[in-house]
Amino acid sequence: MSRFCTHALSALMVGLAAVSAQAEPLNYNVVNLEAGAQRAVDNDLAYATLFVEVNDSDPSRLAGKVNRTLAAALKLVKQQGLVKSEGTGYSTYPVYSSKTNKQDGWRGRGELRLSSRDFETLSKLLGQLQQPLEGGLALQLASVHYGVSDETRDKLENELIEESLKAFRQRADLISRSMAAKTWRTVNVNVNTQAFVPPPMPKAAMMRMEAADAGAAPAPLEGGDSKLSVTVSGSIQVE
Repeated sequence: MSRFCTHALSALMVGLAAVSAQAEPLNYNVVNLEAGAQRAVDNDLAYATLFVEVNDSDPSRLAGKVNRTLAAALKLVKQQGLVKSEGTGYSTYPVYSSKTNKQDGWRGRGELRLSSRDFETLSKLLGQLQQPLEGGLALQLASVHYGVSDETRDKLENELIEESLKAFRQRADLISRSMAAKTWRTVNVNVNTQAFVPPPMPKAAMMRMEAADAGAAPAPLEGGDSKLSVTVSGSIQVE
């Protein structure tokens, strides 16, 4: 073996030994820990789904009835700048006779999805949409649920991340002192965010709201709150 190759091999072995020496400390005094923070935040966004269902023997005539109703509903929605349409949906399926078990018509369902940050305006609009529209049909209320807007969520999550990281460092300091270590260093850190939002409005509350909408005064929408949480988990090495 030449002198050049011998020097190169020696340098390589020294380099590998140095890398091994740097990696070796991670094999001891490694502690896994977790810290987190959570906060309740008022729901500032409401979502509502309404629908209309029609029976007819002619699928084309059926689609026309549903489409006219949805078009009339969208016309009302566009008059309210504080309420946004999240889209519509349409589906049909055959209807069978209970006596002959043969198809005797079609049933169509059209859906309208809305969202708004102005709960009062949305409540009034829901009342209007549940009255007969152009064409004589009215929408029915399928569900109402609430959530947190992206802007509010991002702002609060950033605050919770700072709080969680601070709590993580405090626990790391506590562990280091308890183990009579001089210091500690971070090995890895994972940040996880989670949100718990209230379920859709129960059917009983929906029925009360529909009854109020059929009368003079619209039922108020109560958004409640959601729980946002951030968890920081990871490993430290105490030295």
